[in-house]
Amino acid sequence: MQLPHCVGLVTDLSPHLVRRALTSLRAELHHREHLFNRKKAKDLLDLEKRGDPDSPPALVLVIDEFAALAGEVPEFVDGVVDIAQRGRSLGIHLIMATQRPAGVIKDNLRANTNLRVALRMADESDSMDVVGDKVAGTFDPSIPGRAIAKTGPGRLTPFQSAYAGGWTNDEPVEPSVEVAELRFGGEQVWEVPGAVIAEPIEGDQGPNDQARIVANLVAAARAAAIPAPRRPWLDDLARAYDLTRLRQRTDTELVLGVCDLPELQRQEEVAFRPDTEGNLIVYGAGGSGKTVTLRTIAAAAGITPRGGPVEVFGLDFATGGLRMLEALPHVGSIVSGDDAERVIRLLRTIRGILDDRRERYSAVNAGSITDYRRIASAPLEPRIILLIDNFPSFRSEFEIGSTRAAWYGVFLQIVAEGRGLGVHVAMTADRPGSVPNAVAAGFQRRIVHRMTDEASYSLLDLPMDVLDAASPPGRALVGDAETQIAIVGGEADVAAQSRALVALGAAIERSGRTPAPQIGTLAAEIDAATLPPAVDGRPVLGIADDTLEPITWEPSGPFLLAGPPASGRTTALAWLVRSLDLARPGVQRHYLGNARSRIPGLGGWASTSTTIEEVASKAKELTVLVAETPASSPIAVVVEGIGDFLSTPADGAIVELIKAVKRTDHVLIAEGETSQWGSSWPLLAEVKAVRTGFLLQPESMEGDTILRTSLPRVSRGEFPVGRGFLVARGRATRVQLPLVPLP
Repeated sequence: MQLPHCVGLVTDLSPHLVRRALTSLRAELHHREHLFNRKKAKDLLDLEKRGDPDSPPALVLVIDEFAALAGEVPEFVDGVVDIAQRGRSLGIHLIMATQRPAGVIKDNLRANTNLRVALRMADESDSMDVVGDKVAGTFDPSIPGRAIAKTGPGRLTPFQSAYAGGWTNDEPVEPSVEVAELRFGGEQVWEVPGAVIAEPIEGDQGPNDQARIVANLVAAARAAAIPAPRRPWLDDLARAYDLTRLRQRTDTELVLGVCDLPELQRQEEVAFRPDTEGNLIVYGAGGSGKTVTLRTIAAAAGITPRGGPVEVFGLDFATGGLRMLEALPHVGSIVSGDDAERVIRLLRTIRGILDDRRERYSAVNAGSITDYRRIASAPLEPRIILLIDNFPSFRSEFEIGSTRAAWYGVFLQIVAEGRGLGVHVAMTADRPGSVPNAVAAGFQRRIVHRMTDEASYSLLDLPMDVLDAASPPGRALVGDAETQIAIVGGEADVAAQSRALVALGAAIERSGRTPAPQIGTLAAEIDAATLPPAVDGRPVLGIADDTLEPITWEPSGPFLLAGPPASGRTTALAWLVRSLDLARPGVQRHYLGNARSRIPGLGGWASTSTTIEEVASKAKELTVLVAETPASSPIAVVVEGIGDFLSTPADGAIVELIKAVKRTDHVLIAEGETSQWGSSWPLLAEVKAVRTGFLLQPESMEGDTILRTSLPRVSRGEFPVGRGFLVARGRATRVQLPLVPLP
């Protein structure tokens, strides 16, 4: 390979490498055919005679141990025959060497080899097979290099081949004189008195003749300024490429790496084109580079010098390999698969983006985000890319049978509708069988890394011998092309990649890139002091799960508060009372409950009734009071433990009070344990009929049984203390209530 006119070397040939070499050689044949047709030349000799500077050099293809290669890769023989038949006039020639030609050199190949050389053969039949004479089988083994050449029928020329592996120098060799006494049985050499016997030369003797010839040829080519010849095939792909040094484009072409195209005799960047390809899926075994590929996509999304902002979000259901992407400003949030709440919030956010864009894009008849930017003059409309590392794990957590199945449906909606709205999914999976066909159909672009078994390649209709255990991480098949996925920094070391991403993030920030929005977390504990006293004149209930903003409740009519034991009912009731005081200073509050409660200790009550008799009497008074008091002087009635008053003298009085409150703008808060609200007593039915309230730590069916409003599929274990669903106007919203210290 050091010779200046040597353009390629392929060793340890695998079926894939042989196909690559043959493909490159066929491409060279086509290149020369087109060149000769354009020059109106019949062959290379004709073009050389004209002195045309475009005349290509002769290409000599040397194949050592042809028989072994033909046995391992039989299709190689047919390819070589094709080259031999068509290549001679194009200046392409073959030199093939083999120990035993029998059964290997076929008639069609033999007919296209005019020169045959036979060194000493082990068998006379082999000599006959090569040169048509037994002479090569009779050569003396003590004379290496003795050969015979056949240049035509009956034209045999014996010769001695040269040997360039020795050491020669310019020093003259002194002649030696020996005297021997001839005797029967052998000769006896006389020893010269005082002669010194020369010791054999040991140690490094320097470069041999072959190395010196190569060095001189290299020096001569350099001195003559001979340009490097055109290479018919290129070297194998490098083991790593630096993404930041590849040619970048807009967000319509996100560079992935470098692919090998032997049929075109070149290697070039390969890109993901989201407007046409929609979504991308990455297959591969562990350690093959799946997660790194997602990191490459995220980094490429931030390098769009020719325009097109991109925002990236991630769901990491693997080992946390996407976490380092948070150093990039255009990456919004990388959500761990263990944080189901943030996973759902991210999916909800993207669904909201889809709903918003669907209306805006259809209004201007835009078929893609690129069209919308142009038609609506909105160049800063960001493209959205959702990364999902380890889709099988995501599927097992969110598919049918899970309480989060509705959000798996949102994922399917993103896959199906996202392409035309500028929202795309790139995800990883370990094997094709782990991705349902209905899902895989939504991914037009596939990247396949090394798989654990060859059957997986067959399922994807890909060759099975391109990737193997020796393939470097990041080596993949993109379409049918062998590709090396690029990485930021060009180093395989994870720590080096992390440092390179930090540096890239700093560079993107300096360019003025607007940071992507973050996906927040609904805290398990909220300080009441952080909430505003009111929003639009209404009391604040807590923080909504979907917006992470304060959400209010309507202090008008009956309001139901339910929850199992230890769910935070007392604290929730205390906050409802306090929120009324903050939003409506001067509200007249009345308490109906029991003496053991801590709620009366909050203070500020106009009255407190803690026995059955007191409650019955006070309920009758309040029935008249709420009917006569205008809404400008709000009244709030709190009934704690409403189930305790069933079948008591206070039962009917409270029912009448509830009916009176329904006819006014005053409020009545009825609190009780979840199990109590399941009955159909008139006292409870009057409150439930309004279908308004707050359910702490509910099960899915409790929304229908208590407030006749369906809740998402949830499990009670997903709710911390003080979290539940606000039900109003037939809609359920997950809310976290603040903590209130009790007296």
